[in-house]
Amino acid sequence: MLEHNSLFERLERGASKPGAAVASIAAHLGKMLSTRAGSVRTLPDYGLPDLNDMRLSLHESLSQSRLHIERFIQAYEPRLTNVRVRLLPVVRDSLSLAFAIEAERMIEGALHPVVFHARLIDTGRVEVCADDA
Repeated sequence: MLEHNSLFERLERGASKPGAAVASIAAHLGKMLSTRAGSVRTLPDYGLPDLNDMRLSLHESLSQSRLHIERFIQAYEPRLTNVRVRLLPVVRDSLSLAFAIEAERMIEGALHPVVFHARLIDTGRVEVCADDA
């Protein structure tokens, strides 16, 4: 269920929970990566191309997808720097796409590594979670 609290309520509640910033980034990445290119009129470059529509070999499609995701995150998630996207090996079925997002974020003046795992789910959404390890 979506929450419809004010910005200040969300900021105040999130500030007291450890890991809230990483969870917020993961939620934002999930929304970003689930947005298709061209669907935001005010930002024509916002979103990812339909990954199923690429007319390239599988290897080239995966490589292009990885680059698109990396550039998109660098452009629209300012809390992350030095973003690297790595495709993960297929575990369940051969048609699923999963990747790791490795980056750094600034905490009290120092860069700290953070890793997110993302996977394309059957509805076309991308599910993102933080790697707690």
